[in-house]
Amino acid sequence: MVGTQLDYVVIVAYFAGITLFGMLFGRFTKSTHDFFLGGQRFPAWLVTISCVATVVGSYSFIKYSAVGFRYGLSSSQTYLNDWFWMPLWMFGWLPILYYGRILSVPEYFERRFDRPTRIAATCILLLYLMGYIGIGFLTFATLLNTLLGWDIMAATLLVAALCMVYETAGGQTSVIMSNNPLSPESRPATPEGP
Repeated sequence: MVGTQLDYVVIVAYFAGITLFGMLFGRFTKSTHDFFLGGQRFPAWLVTISCVATVVGSYSFIKYSAVGFRYGLSSSQTYLNDWFWMPLWMFGWLPILYYGRILSVPEYFERRFDRPTRIAATCILLLYLMGYIGIGFLTFATLLNTLLGWDIMAATLLVAALCMVYETAGGQTSVIMSNNPLSPESRPATPEGP
């Protein structure tokens, strides 16, 4: 099934709108600290909600519905365990990272153990993220292939390029703000970090 002209308009308008949204919050990005960490000017609960919203994307519903239909209830075990693990992560480990001003998970491992552990954690995380992000791009490209008849490789490259433009335009601040409502308490306080 190939999409109509209206489908193309909606897709282009969505990506243009989300990129402009990222650029709007990109004005708060003045340094690499701002770019990668949003200047650490957001409360820990807001960062936590953003992390959860990033992990559970729209493709999750497509992916887990298909796996659940094929393999049954046991395939939902990863989400069924979240009620137990997510609060421990949100109120236990994330505040340690946030208030300890730790910039990355590998840095935490270096502080807790040693430099070789940090290097090993970095390599493992890079491999994991390449696969995780690649699956996300492929899933979206498959959707575009099904709806609009686009070539999967071309759609994957397009989605990757659009994500790169969005992230470059706004940094982590744009990611946090697009995952959360624009309430006054969630807006960045100042362009400078603490």
